[in-house]
Amino acid sequence: MSEPSLLGSLLRAGFDRMVRRDLRGVYLRGGLPAGPFVWAANHHSWWDPFVASAVLHRAGRPVCLLMLQENLDRYRFVRRLGVFGTAELATGLRLLKRGRTLVVFPEGELRPAAPPGPLSPGAAWYAARTGTPLLAVAVRVVLRGQDRPEAYVSCTEVPVKADVDHTTELLTEVLAEDLANLDGQLAVADPRTPLAGFRRVVAGRSSWDERIDRARAVLPWRS
Repeated sequence: MSEPSLLGSLLRAGFDRMVRRDLRGVYLRGGLPAGPFVWAANHHSWWDPFVASAVLHRAGRPVCLLMLQENLDRYRFVRRLGVFGTAELATGLRLLKRGRTLVVFPEGELRPAAPPGPLSPGAAWYAARTGTPLLAVAVRVVLRGQDRPEAYVSCTEVPVKADVDHTTELLTEVLAEDLANLDGQLAVADPRTPLAGFRRVVAGRSSWDERIDRARAVLPWRS
């Protein structure tokens, strides 16, 4: 795994700009552990890895990400961002020990926006082998009351047990509960107001009506 490079920095900046340009914002509930940890998230949106990168980059956390080997073989350039394949599991151990936060999607594939599917044990295995915290990260990217989607990210730390299967069961339960709670909030909240309990950690692009309202406040024809 190569060290951070100029190309990697440019790619990360480009992806971060894409999030800020095409999403209205990223909202976070919960805290991030001190030091490296395993970010184990559902994978129900194309945006998921970009949202993870944007949140962690804003928090000053160096990131690595586990990707299906066949996808990495297609997009080799993302190795510059700390991405490694499912046939290179030892790389993740090395990067966690070097202080990077590991992003894992234990469902193993992009799935519909529903309860999480069966989870692989990889996230629990990495946490147990390195002694790092394990976070269940429930993510929804939704179009609500504005013309751009919003990303909501809810983090809950999961106890790491010596038995990897037991930890994976706990991760499954916590992730399913947090997604259900998040979906419940989205079902009843005012679509033009950010969800209660979340703070904006990445500012995106305002919707057209918000920009028009700001213009009306300063232009002479506002009345």
